[in-house]
Amino acid sequence: MKSRSSIEIRRCRPLLGTFVDIACQGSPSDIGCAFAAIEKVHRLMSFHDPTSDVARMNRNAARRSVKVHPWTWGVLKCAQEFSRKSDGVFDITMARQLVKWDYLPRPNKRFCGDGNWRDIVLDDKYVVRFRRPLVVDLGGIAKGYAVDRAVEALKDNGITAGIVNAGGDLRIFGSVSHLVYVRHPAEPARVAGAVRLRERAMATSGIYFGRRKFRGKHVGPLLDGRTSRSARELISVSVAAAECMVADALTKIVFTLRETAAGLLAQYHADALLVERDGTPSWIFHSLCDTRDRTQFA
Repeated sequence: MKSRSSIEIRRCRPLLGTFVDIACQGSPSDIGCAFAAIEKVHRLMSFHDPTSDVARMNRNAARRSVKVHPWTWGVLKCAQEFSRKSDGVFDITMARQLVKWDYLPRPNKRFCGDGNWRDIVLDDKYVVRFRRPLVVDLGGIAKGYAVDRAVEALKDNGITAGIVNAGGDLRIFGSVSHLVYVRHPAEPARVAGAVRLRERAMATSGIYFGRRKFRGKHVGPLLDGRTSRSARELISVSVAAAECMVADALTKIVFTLRETAAGLLAQYHADALLVERDGTPSWIFHSLCDTRDRTQFA
């Protein structure tokens, strides 16, 4: 008879606008706890759900204070930290532009103001208010946070190894390393290479299937918060860090700043991999991470 620790359980569910896949050495109830954590993040931070914290803030926070869940408040605080450190490149208020380009549904015209991340005020006791009308979308950073919460739920249940993968945002824990494959930017159906990770999170951002035309010009969902302009280059950015939320936020910053983001990556002991349009990979940043985890390409 196999012991509990030697049996791998794997489950997949549609959540966070993607498919979430969890595998671990445990039981179905262990995975159930991890999915429950992800579902909670989904309920709290969904842009689409009118009852979520995000929707309530977008409706009311420019007029009155809104109390949110501690998890939502924590993600907002982290988002502000990345906005400050990137001088506004990372900005969760770019939702107004994504609404305009139909990447996000239009909540209501009167909420689409011209405020930015500096207009979000986080008061004590998990209260949020906006100095000016604006629209927040926590998007990828919330997805990364959900992955981190799922991993913590598994660890709290005594699970010592596993993988949580939420459509490009993933985290691996345990003593065994795993290969993670990176898509080719110009040919998403083809693999450009593989990254070997152990006790590490990784997030990947790229335009891939997301480009579309708006008024005759190609646009994409990755924006520079300083200019509200879309990144048009067909490149892929993958960032490895200790936490998935951190890795996800850094991918957006590196996508815009490229080499000049090296100092910020070093602050988080993170590594970034750029895959150019022609599929050429380069580890252009070198932090204090274990070099054995760096990419190996055939």
